[in-house]
Amino acid sequence: MPDVSPRPQHTGGRPTPEVSAQLDRQVLEVATALFVEQGYAATSLEKIARVIGCSKATLYRRYSSKEDLFKAVVAERGRLLLHEAGAMEASSKDPLVATREIARFFLDFMLRPETREAYRIVISDGHRIPFVADEMMVTIVEPFVATISRLLRVAADAGRIESHDHEEMTRVLMSLVIGWPLQNTMLGQNRMQDAAARKKFFDRAWGIFLSGICTNASA
Repeated sequence: MPDVSPRPQHTGGRPTPEVSAQLDRQVLEVATALFVEQGYAATSLEKIARVIGCSKATLYRRYSSKEDLFKAVVAERGRLLLHEAGAMEASSKDPLVATREIARFFLDFMLRPETREAYRIVISDGHRIPFVADEMMVTIVEPFVATISRLLRVAADAGRIESHDHEEMTRVLMSLVIGWPLQNTMLGQNRMQDAAARKKFFDRAWGIFLSGICTNASA
């Protein structure tokens, strides 16, 4: 059962913005933890409300269904990913350094239990909640691919790499970085849970990627 921070005392009447914001955070935290621990089918709004200690009516005012709440959980994972990717893009003057940092973060991020299990639910229950997968593609996947594509375009324009279809090249990189580690982890093998093993795999995948696109071996 997930740990829940104590709710702030509220003596009645309309909740303050701070109380409301804290409850919003708690709902997402608890929902994420329960989806991870118990799966999509076994998690209900009623159970989430019980763990938090709020009424079902309070929860239903925020989310009309479990599907809507799960969509919010996925959106929050996406917000974290895009925030970090954007910060790395903005903080580096070298597009390939930024690309490498984002790709490494992506590997670690996708193997986090809360991200991995949300992804598993989207795959396994996608036929029940197709709008979640559709929205994930539009609001998370496409912006993330666009971030790396911009960096590859800058590197290509500078003559450092051979890349013409930057989106396709981005997907090649993501497949190299996350394909086997995610598959291995989702199958319960957990060989990538060790940070040193993950770094070794990433360095190899990044080296293969660079060897295929770089015009300058020292890039």
